Amino acid sequence: MRSAVIVLTWNAADAALNCLGSLAALDPAADQIVVVDNGSADGTADLVAGRFPSITLIRNDRNLGFSGGMNVGIRALLAQDQPPEAIILLNQDTLVDAGWLAALTAPLEADPAIGAVGCKIRYPDGSLQHAGVTLDWPRAVAHHIGWHEADVGQHDVPRDLAFITGAALALRVDAVARVGLLDEGYAPAYFEDVDLCWRIRRAGYRLHYEPRATLIHQESLSLRDELTRSAHYNRGRMRFVLKTYALADLLGAFAEAERAFIRQHAHTAEGRALRWAYAGSLDALPDILAARRDLGVDTPVDAPDSIRDLLVGLRRELAHTLRRRAASCADTIASL
Repeated sequence: MRSAVIVLTWNAADAALNCLGSLAALDPAADQIVVVDNGSADGTADLVAGRFPSITLIRNDRNLGFSGGMNVGIRALLAQDQPPEAIILLNQDTLVDAGWLAALTAPLEADPAIGAVGCKIRYPDGSLQHAGVTLDWPRAVAHHIGWHEADVGQHDVPRDLAFITGAALALRVDAVARVGLLDEGYAPAYFEDVDLCWRIRRAGYRLHYEPRATLIHQESLSLRDELTRSAHYNRGRMRFVLKTYALADLLGAFAEAERAFIRQHAHTAEGRALRWAYAGSLDALPDILAARRDLGVDTPVDAPDSIRDLLVGLRRELAHTLRRRAASCADTIASL
């Protein structure tokens, strides 16, 4: 199976060079490696060009986010006279094992019903980071299977999954042609992989976990600030929910669970992140509604107003909860 690996780089030259070094040691080798540099200011692109001259290097003049950057690479591969049959998305802060690519693409080659394949991902200390993804209903909170567990073989059985992380994701090109590229509305990052997996499964393909494909992932070199990471994560989560949930589920189970979470966590850093995420979702609502209609998700005439009212209501719930908590604290202090 002809395969191409896309590595998206941004301001992490050492990590990117180490990643590419591990890719150079693949056995068998990838048919093509593409580096898309997202406008790095630390000389990453020049260092890659000097150290790995045989690699295809694409230089973006600015940071297009994960989806935007990866899409540049995907489009370039699809435009070739003989496109690859599999495209693998790979984070810059990874170190792949020598047999990773062969194991990762084997399920795609063996079963045309499989649209995407994920691998076993470890932290540098050997503990597990990822053996697939689950999504909690109805708030759509993502959880990595095996996260921080000791790797003692408990996740060594290949199996089908609902979701796979985009940190290392093998895609069947025919599936991408059917469902489209990554949604760039998730910029800079988070939930674009969940969205793509959802669309691939919706098109009738299966998603598969292959534990014999292994790599090490440093994780989150580009978004180190936890509050910023949480804000982007929750904005992505909201986009996915607003884009894909049936209207009855949005206004029912999701709204109820989200309000309950707000009442418990409004005063925390997560509450601050939600405030930013709700505001960003309101700003992006026209685009989200257009994407929802394009997918054919039920969108009756009154849906735009209902979804907008939901977001406004969540923001008010957050503000009211904070005011009530502040008043309660003031009363407690006054009584001392």
